[in-house]
Amino acid sequence: SKICQFKLVLLGESAVGKSSLVLRFVKGQFHEYQESTIGAAFLTQSVCLDDTTVKFEIWDTAGQERYHSLAPMYYRGAQAAIVV
Repeated sequence: SKICQFKLVLLGESAVGKSSLVLRFVKGQFHEYQESTIGAAFLTQSVCLDDTTVKFEIWDTAGQERYHSLAPMYYRGAQAAIVV
């Protein structure tokens, strides 16, 4: 079996559900109230597809305006972006 690794970044305004999507995908959880992300949160999730393991390196970025200058640091080198 082979392993594929992908850097994935979530982008969007504050309080639109970026962290909730990541938490649901990684841990299968949903919280009615989710603290605002400061800077960015990093999580990983592996998914097996046939004989391939896909490892997602997920960067959940803060949506607040004061953190927008940090965004390029997190999405540099990403293979995919999800805009929420």
